[in-house]
Order: sequence, then structure tokens, then C-alpha cells
Amino acid sequence: EAYEREDYYKGALYGMQSTAVLQEMYCKILSSQLAAQEEKKLARKWEKLVGDGLPRLLTGDEFYHSVVDHNNVADAELAARESSQQERDERVSLMKAWKEEDTKRLERNEVCRQEYKEELRQWEEERAKGKVERRHMTHGKPKLGRLEAALPKPALAHIDEEENESDDSEEEY
Repeated sequence: EAYEREDYYKGALYGMQSTAVLQEMYCKILSSQLAAQEEKKLARKWEKLVGDGLPRLLTGDEFYHSVVDHNNVADAELAARESSQQERDERVSLMKAWKEEDTKRLERNEVCRQEYKEELRQWEEERAKGKVERRHMTHGKPKLGRLEAALPKPALAHIDEEENESDDSEEEY
């Protein structure tokens, strides 16, 4: 009877421990979601400088600085948008050139495959003819050989620069 009670308590303990672990995991998920929501709220644009309906002294230093900050943020966002558009255009042109080169490579590989198939067909005919005449082949079966490998897709320059900077900073330590 004591063993049964002990087993019951162990089961209850395991249940409580598993509940605590699951609750901890759930709390971590919720806290990360909450942090993301708060960051999103902070990252929102300042659309209205005078939006709360309270009177402002428009020539006051505090309001003037908030206007300057608002203009700086707007300029920074505009510059970021323009640079990302420029990067996107650059990426499109690089991808277009890469696709053209890749198409040419595929065509060259297809020509190599066709030549190989023709050589293989001739070799098989010669082999069949040799079997009929009961003679050995003087040369081996033709091989396809190496095909031209695909070029790596182009990467953006700023990504490569960031990787180089992070590599440099790691080497300093």
C-alpha cells in the first residue's frame, strides 16, 4: 500500500514538473511576441506632431526639436527606401546577366551531351559489328566527361561587405 501511494505521488510530481516545463516554454513564446509588438509600436512613423489635441507652443524648443527629429527620420526613411530600390534594381540586372550566362552554359552542356550520345551510338554499332565478326574492341566505351558547372548566383555587394567586416572584427580578438 505504501508503494502504491509512493507511485501515485511520483506520478503527480512528474505531472507537475511537465506542466511547469510547458508553462515556461509558453511564457518564453509570449514574452518574445510581446517584445516584438512593443518594438513594432516604437518603430511606427510619427505621422502627427500635434495629434493629441493639446495646445502647443509652435516656437518652443521642445516642439522645434521634435519637428527636426521628425524631419530627420523622414529623410532617413526616404534614403533607405531609395537605396533599397537601387539595390533591388542592381540585383535584377545582375540576375538577368546571370540567367543569360546560365542559359548559354546549359546550351553548351546540351551540345556536349548530344556529341556524347552520337559517339556512344557509333561505339555501340561498332561493338555489335565486332561481336558478329568475333573481334575485340580496340577502344573503350566513350565517356561523357565533365560538364560545365553552374556559376554561383550573384550576391549583393553590401552583404559581402558586411560579412567581410564581421570576419575582420572576429580576427581582432
